[in-house]
Amino acid sequence: MMNKKRLMAILAAGVLTATSFNPVMIKAESVSAEEAGMAVPADAAGAAVSADKAGAAVSADEAGVVVAGDSSETAVFSEDGTPVKKTVKAADINMNVQDSYDFPFLGLKAVLPEELKKQMETSDMLMVTEEEWNDDMTGFKYAFFHWNKLTEEQKNEDVNLLGTGYDDWLKSIERVGTLGVYSKDVIDDLDSITGCNEHKELGTSEDGNYKYYLSINKNAESDLTDEIEKIETTITEMTAFDPSKSVFDMPAENANPDAENVGAFETTDIDGNAYTEKVFSDYDLTLVNCFTTWCSPCVNEMPDLDKLYQEMKEKGVGVVGMVIDSVGEDGTTDEDTVKKAQILKEKTGVTYPLLIPDAGNMNGRISGLSSFPESFFVDKDGNIVGEPIMGSKSLEDWKAAVEKQLEEIKAGK
Repeated sequence: MMNKKRLMAILAAGVLTATSFNPVMIKAESVSAEEAGMAVPADAAGAAVSADKAGAAVSADEAGVVVAGDSSETAVFSEDGTPVKKTVKAADINMNVQDSYDFPFLGLKAVLPEELKKQMETSDMLMVTEEEWNDDMTGFKYAFFHWNKLTEEQKNEDVNLLGTGYDDWLKSIERVGTLGVYSKDVIDDLDSITGCNEHKELGTSEDGNYKYYLSINKNAESDLTDEIEKIETTITEMTAFDPSKSVFDMPAENANPDAENVGAFETTDIDGNAYTEKVFSDYDLTLVNCFTTWCSPCVNEMPDLDKLYQEMKEKGVGVVGMVIDSVGEDGTTDEDTVKKAQILKEKTGVTYPLLIPDAGNMNGRISGLSSFPESFFVDKDGNIVGEPIMGSKSLEDWKAAVEKQLEEIKAGK
């Protein structure tokens, strides 16, 4: 499950992060925020809630949502953070069956035996992931898959996703085995972490900080544990940890969160007007605000960002919005999202440009963002200056942040 301290920090900051929750993608019926009864930020794309009840400027179409799991904060959340489904069928939580699995952040590849895949296809065996991050969110303590036996009755069981329901349900089904990566300081706790009592060491990460184990529950049926032991694994070099993602995600191809310059680019705004990196040359300092059309904190601060722009443009300060979800995973423009952004522009009254990400994602800076919204500063030469700002801010807080950065630029820092 997700590190609870991370969840609490997210809720306190009002930040939507790409790894806010341990995801299990399912489908859910849409309900209103009022019917759901609570609102908690999440990173999901999805289920429909009406604009008037969700507090968003535009409604969203029904789509996938995310199961958030923690000892006290467990639910299925839509894009504006409202729980849209309280229960899910146990069989629907199973991971997709694949010929092989590749996890660069873990430095691990795995090929499952045919019989185990068949058992997963029939939901006789349930494959789920679990990860625990470090307290400072700069790495992970452990991450593993676990396989669990389901009876016919359990397959159709409604798993309660509220409160401790999900955790309680996991404890009620039979753990068969796990495959995972563990930092050296948790090795002594493998029994309690994995729910297994026999562990086979597979290797050590290149930096020596992690060990790989295949574990089984000796009390489970031998024909099931035998299949777990047949899993073929390959240990590879770990891709550098990306706090914007789950360790089970694939790295963003051109992510460069440490980029020092936005580089040369060509793109358009949501109205089709052409823009290049010269958009920054007219101002001493430009605030680049990265947001999505489904992010309520993002949308809610747009009027204040425009006030900031109107009040400070004579001081050499510009504002640029980057509509992150206007480009799909295949790199093509999502016209439906562009239309939503146009509605947002009209309803919020913003006058600063709202740009569609270019093919290079501003030299990789806006790939794999850590939060929504996330903002950073760019000087007139395209250099990225200062520290990124996570989450939404009040107008006064934005003014203070901009004035501070402006002073540092003028002082040559």
